[in-house]
Amino acid sequence: MTRHFPFVTADADLDYVAKLLSECEIGVVPVVDEQLAPIGIVTRSNLEKGRPAPAADLGPIPEFLLQNRRKAPFRSNGLALRQVMTAPAISVPSGAKLSDIAKMMQEHHLKRAPVVDGHKIIGVLLRREVLHALSGRKHPQQDAFSQPKPILSPARSEPEACDIATAEDFRDLVAAHERQLEKEREDRHRAMLELREQRIKELAARRLTEGQWREMVSQARRAAASGLTEHLLIRFPAQLCLDGGRAINAPDPHWPDMLRGEPADVFKRWRNELQPRGFKIAAQIVDFPEGLPGDAALFLMWGKRA
Repeated sequence: MTRHFPFVTADADLDYVAKLLSECEIGVVPVVDEQLAPIGIVTRSNLEKGRPAPAADLGPIPEFLLQNRRKAPFRSNGLALRQVMTAPAISVPSGAKLSDIAKMMQEHHLKRAPVVDGHKIIGVLLRREVLHALSGRKHPQQDAFSQPKPILSPARSEPEACDIATAEDFRDLVAAHERQLEKEREDRHRAMLELREQRIKELAARRLTEGQWREMVSQARRAAASGLTEHLLIRFPAQLCLDGGRAINAPDPHWPDMLRGEPADVFKRWRNELQPRGFKIAAQIVDFPEGLPGDAALFLMWGKRA
């Protein structure tokens, strides 16, 4: 059975069907309805019957002039596909036995027939395939699609010129593309989480240096000289907190217990050195990517707001 084949609906242009026949080796184009059920077939013989007859005054063309002569391209000349196709289509069920198929083809003088699964066309079966399978059949009840001599043509990796995809095939391509995009998004998200986890481990192990602390205090002094009443001491990922920043976001008065790394050291330096001098400290989540706590910050405050 040939699985790669062209097919059309009854509304297709006859010139287009003729082009398909010229490109396809199986010599038939099934005509299907909206449910892909075969309702007719078109062969080269159908097209020849649709050609206009030669003018009467020309007379018959000698046979030797016709040998090896290429036929003129088919022109529909206003003919509709329904006018030339053979209908109804005589189909072969996918589970039919070889003997039954051969008998049916002989009775109806068929060289080829659509193969259906239920009502949907799934292939085209050629008479020579049936004869070939019968010649190698080992069991009288072997069906047309069983071993050891299957008629089913092996799947080809590349489509042939006569292959025409269905809208369902295109929808499958779209779905495959969307699955690939989703996988790529998941891979990127997983890589981002792994990178963030590694960064959090590094930040948790980092300690505040004396030079960093003095620079923070100097920047706060410059902020006050500019008329400001608070200064951002340090900004850090909320995931650096043991609770992912939930206590800061609440706010929970025990949020300092959740700090790690440099933010924890900053809080201790404030408590030991700046709190006795009247400075206040506040923690705040400063952004919410995708609705979740992103970065947190510690602010040093003074003046009336303190």
